Amino acid sequence: VDAMSEGTADQLYLALRLAALELRRASHPQMPLVLDDVLVTSDDRRAGNILRALAQFAEGGQVMLFTHHRHMLDLARSVLGGGGFVEHHL
Repeated sequence: VDAMSEGTADQLYLALRLAALELRRASHPQMPLVLDDVLVTSDDRRAGNILRALAQFAEGGQVMLFTHHRHMLDLARSVLGGGGFVEHHL
């Protein structure tokens, strides 16, 4: 892990968290997953893959992803389509 870039390490830790939460789902009540700017260190290709994984994870519960990077909304629209997520502006 020490040899990984910051973005790659962030993606690894997110994948491990999602895997742990997936294992927990069978025996615990559902809770929303709240993420704040987890895509900030990812390039658009990797961010798109992460958005797909989060959308798949959201099929079993709620995922809330906060960001102030407007281009992430365009990316989400392109990889998930208009019906793949709900957008809110604060």
